[in-house]
Amino acid sequence: MPASSIGYWCSIAAHRYFARLQELLAELDINNWYYVLLSIEEGKGLLSQQELADRLELDKVTMTRAIDHLGDKGYVQRCECAGDRRKHLVKLTPKARPAIRAIRKAYVELNEEALTGLKRADRGVFMEQLMLLVSNLRKVGEPVALTNKRVHV
Repeated sequence: MPASSIGYWCSIAAHRYFARLQELLAELDINNWYYVLLSIEEGKGLLSQQELADRLELDKVTMTRAIDHLGDKGYVQRCECAGDRRKHLVKLTPKARPAIRAIRKAYVELNEEALTGLKRADRGVFMEQLMLLVSNLRKVGEPVALTNKRVHV
């Protein structure tokens, strides 16, 4: 095992985290893109597909796949933007409301499970350090690269 590889351990942690999240949300008819739904809700129907992609650091192709999938399942819809015919806003449908509640609950439960053994005071520090790691690896102004790896946001 490559004990010195941060990427390896982050990948293993992410894989296990999202597998467990799928178990917790098995009653939903989607098996990923949970965080995309939460981000759409936070945008209150005022964010375009590109703005969502930028917020989530996803490339355009991945964002399109996510919105298409969530739209096909009846959770979101694209709406025309008044004043800009080229821009489409992404909004939740009524079907998404109970799913949002279930997703938020699952994240709370899963985070508690994942952080078991860490003192409460250390949990905030851990998240700060993790976000710092991500920030350190982000190149300012560089567009998000197209990835061939499935993204579980």
